[in-house]
Amino acid sequence: MEQKRIAEKAWDERLRRGMVDFFNCLLSGSFDNGAVEDAEDAARLARELLDRTGAVRWRQAILGGFLTECSQLILLPGATEDGLERIAYEVSGMRLENLSLLAPHTTQGNRAEAFVNGPDSLEMILEEIAGAKRYIHFSVMLFFNDKSGNRVAAALEAALKRGVQVRLMVDATLSALGYDHNLEYGRFPLLKERLEAAGAQVVNTFESCCPKEAWPAKRRELAERGVPDSSLYVHDFAQAQAETGLNIINHRKFIVLDGHTLILGSLNVGDQYLGDTPIIAEGNVIAGGRRMGIPGSPKEWHDGCFRIRGEAAYSANRIFAAQWGVATGDSFDPGDEFYCPSSANRRYGDEECTLVASFAGNPANLIQRYHLDLLKHAGDETVIVNPYLIDDEFWKALQSLDEERAAHIAICNPLHVNDHPTNLAAVRGHMRLPFEKGVSFYDYSGTERFSHWKVAYDRRSDAVFHGSYNLNERSACHDFELGVLVRGGAFAKTVREMIGYDLGVSRKVEDAGEFFKHPALHPSTYLNKLTSKFA
Repeated sequence: MEQKRIAEKAWDERLRRGMVDFFNCLLSGSFDNGAVEDAEDAARLARELLDRTGAVRWRQAILGGFLTECSQLILLPGATEDGLERIAYEVSGMRLENLSLLAPHTTQGNRAEAFVNGPDSLEMILEEIAGAKRYIHFSVMLFFNDKSGNRVAAALEAALKRGVQVRLMVDATLSALGYDHNLEYGRFPLLKERLEAAGAQVVNTFESCCPKEAWPAKRRELAERGVPDSSLYVHDFAQAQAETGLNIINHRKFIVLDGHTLILGSLNVGDQYLGDTPIIAEGNVIAGGRRMGIPGSPKEWHDGCFRIRGEAAYSANRIFAAQWGVATGDSFDPGDEFYCPSSANRRYGDEECTLVASFAGNPANLIQRYHLDLLKHAGDETVIVNPYLIDDEFWKALQSLDEERAAHIAICNPLHVNDHPTNLAAVRGHMRLPFEKGVSFYDYSGTERFSHWKVAYDRRSDAVFHGSYNLNERSACHDFELGVLVRGGAFAKTVREMIGYDLGVSRKVEDAGEFFKHPALHPSTYLNKLTSKFA
């Protein structure tokens, strides 16, 4: 019996994009638990025809983490023209619009720049808001009523007075807790009132999920109001896991301006992240045209963001639109001329950018999977900088490495200056074996500052990953996250120089005795287990 297939020459752009999305999700485990129902036949066939283990290894080693174009499929170990055409027939019957919001999205011709520490990041953000002409779409977890929060709010007000459209998603409930024992900083409603009076639309994302029993009725209402099924489909996964407002958080941190600029990173809005105290610099180290240093005040955190000009902004606006529609019932088309002007320059530079989103209840967390594959298939210098190392899957992957791969890996973490009580226990309880195999560990807290920057560097593929994602249970299973994988030699070199500065001011651990040889004998490791879902 002849197998059904679609000849490759007959693949239209929609199917070509769908095939890339399908294989990225397949190799990241999105179809392993049957949660994506219309993928079952295609996934079963692909598993029969493909060397999946070899394909995952090839994708990481050669492409840096994700397939980006259809021509790469035939290069996957085990792939044949006949097999791909048979898989294409099955993929063509899937809801590809839904799949596209589960999968990473790659664009070419972007220009990426990296910013670290409050003064440079704040100056850039204010500059971009001041230059906006059409719209500003802003998603952030925390927005504090402090000096930098008021400066950003004032810039948004000025934009609104120029006629710029502003949509803002903030977790106002968590922001209300303030910081540094100061509830005044948590008075985001004061900023919200000013912005709404000027014409902004502001949403409290703490209320994005409703009780499980209320979701079917709300879903019907949102569909009647025009919210696309693909947006509702993604939120179905989150709602299936919803328990309380604290159970699921929108942890994403990004801004889309006028369809051509994306600012994405690990920064919230507040003096901890965007404080303007001049940095303390050791020497005259310049990276990306900016002087390197540590925060000038112990109360300010080392953090950063990327500014990306180009098509990546459109990819991010799709993600914003999907979440905004569910939160408000106000849907808009990110491909509309107003949001994505056809006259705009589409090539700003040479960087390839892949936007990767994750969310509560996702079939497979592609950002987590990226980090695990980065470790498992390390073949050259690999550096991970992250404030929280509390994910059991991360530690399993790190501990499973052989000495050859372990020798390529360095980790930087603020071990003793950290705002989470179990990070120290998690590191000390898991790091001994990887350390003895050759993984290097740098303690940023030697600077007496907390580092909130989240970045991974892969020299082999000239790639850098950055975003809101923590290596912990919350980011892996409970929160909405967003990151970007940027590929490009010059940009990767610049970010490596920035990371190099961090490593240089950190304390490199030289004694395995700093890590627990027998974690079960230390009570702190049990606290880590008990609180992992809240970490």
